[in-house]
Amino acid sequence: MDFTILFNSRGRVRLLKEMLSSIEQTAFNLDDIEVLVNFDTDDYESLQNLPAIKEQFPFMKEFINPRELNIHINVNKMAFKAKGKYIWALGDDCHIQTAHWDKIAKSKFEEYFMHYPDRVAMGAVESTSVDKNVEHMWYTDAPILTKEGRDALGFLIHPHFISLGADVATYLIYHKINRIIDMKDISFDHVTHNTLQKVVNPDRTAAEYRQRQNKVQRIDPWNHDYSADIERIKRQLT
Repeated sequence: MDFTILFNSRGRVRLLKEMLSSIEQTAFNLDDIEVLVNFDTDDYESLQNLPAIKEQFPFMKEFINPRELNIHINVNKMAFKAKGKYIWALGDDCHIQTAHWDKIAKSKFEEYFMHYPDRVAMGAVESTSVDKNVEHMWYTDAPILTKEGRDALGFLIHPHFISLGADVATYLIYHKINRIIDMKDISFDHVTHNTLQKVVNPDRTAAEYRQRQNKVQRIDPWNHDYSADIERIKRQLT
């Protein structure tokens, strides 16, 4: 298996179907891609629709877990069950836009590993829905980590951050150790958080996540001290 795409989904059946359809339509080799989706046990809307979703998109595998305050706990659990060599953290409100993205990404990873055989790296793709005037902003969503990169870091999405924005941390850590692979020719649209169109939190699920984050999370991912994470990865580099 080449790729694992994983994310949480809650109460957004239409968006989930659109996301899965974008994977199906853009993949070069769907047989080498698995999609892992976590649903909350109290998400009755999604669970009621789950049989039909699985029938339409048989490449999706569901995980059903109790709801967590930190929405990334179940994502990290899935990351360590991933069969893919490359693990892509996305969202149920994303649309992949680039045709044959899997072929492009695999080629870039393999070329990179000719120089870095330890395979510890992150692929940084482009979000087309953010302001390009903010330095690195388009890279910080949706990291693609190798299995080795996941193991060296100990997680896919940083556990210190309760809700939205935690994927920024993964980028910043790998940027510090110079193990970022530029994949900005692979793009996706974060449709419910489009800063260019000023579309932010248009649905109740995203609004709830944002409210929970503002109440609980007091750590700024852009200014957090990642020295312990960086040193832990450096010990795995060759």
